[in-house]
Amino acid sequence: MKRKSKGRREYTEGSCLYQCELCGIQEQIPKDVLDYFDAVDPGLPGQPATFQCQSCPGIMYPVWWLHAERAAP
Repeated sequence: MKRKSKGRREYTEGSCLYQCELCGIQEQIPKDVLDYFDAVDPGLPGQPATFQCQSCPGIMYPVWWLHAERAAP
């Protein structure tokens, strides 16, 4: 049986690591899925694609977006 590593999952060339803003669960989203959603719904300029978390009502953002310094309103 293979053990799960407890360390941070790193970015791989073919995917991007997303994390839920509420529960913190992480998921690798393949780049082709992200490209598809960008083509179907480009969203707001400068903002990444978001997904609804399957474990809670939170929103999943790329890890780099969650940890970025954002200006206060």
